[in-house]
Amino acid sequence: MTKYLTLLFLSFLMFGCSSKNMSVSTVTQEFWNAQKQDRIDTAKELTVKEDAKKTKLYEKIKIKSADFGKAKEDGNSATVPTKLYLKDDKDIGAVDFTTSLSKTDKGWRVNMDKTKRSLYLALSKQVAGNLGNIFKESLEGVDSVKTIFGEFIKNFKDIIETNSK
Repeated sequence: MTKYLTLLFLSFLMFGCSSKNMSVSTVTQEFWNAQKQDRIDTAKELTVKEDAKKTKLYEKIKIKSADFGKAKEDGNSATVPTKLYLKDDKDIGAVDFTTSLSKTDKGWRVNMDKTKRSLYLALSKQVAGNLGNIFKESLEGVDSVKTIFGEFIKNFKDIIETNSK
C-alpha cells in the first residue's frame, strides 16, 4: 500500500509541477537560473526542441544574476526584457536584451535562435561602445601629442631661421 501511495504522490508531483503549465515569466526565470548554475540539461528542457543543441552560451559568459521586465505575449510567441549581470567582466557589468519564447506542445519554451541573437547583438554593441570610448580617449591623447609636436616644429623652424641669418 505504501508503494502505491508513494507512486501516486510522485506522479502528482511530476504532473502538478510540469513545465507545460509554467508561465512565460517562470520559464524565462528558470531558464536563466539554469544557465547561471551551468545546468545545461535543465536549460535544454526549457528550449524549443529544435534549439536544444544551441542551449549552451559562449563559454566566457558567466552570469552573476538576472532581472526581468514584464512579459509580453502575442499568440504563440512572447518576449521578456532581460538584464544579465555578468561575473568577472570589468568592461561589461550588465547587458540588456530580450528573451524570446515560443508556445509549443510542451508549453512555453525559450527560442534560442532569437534569444542568442538578441543577447550577442547587445553584447556586441556594448563592446563596440567600449572600444569607441577607448579609441576616443586614445585620440584625445594623440591630439595633445600633435599639438606638442606642432609647437616643437614651429619652434624648430624659428631656431633654424634665426641661426641661418
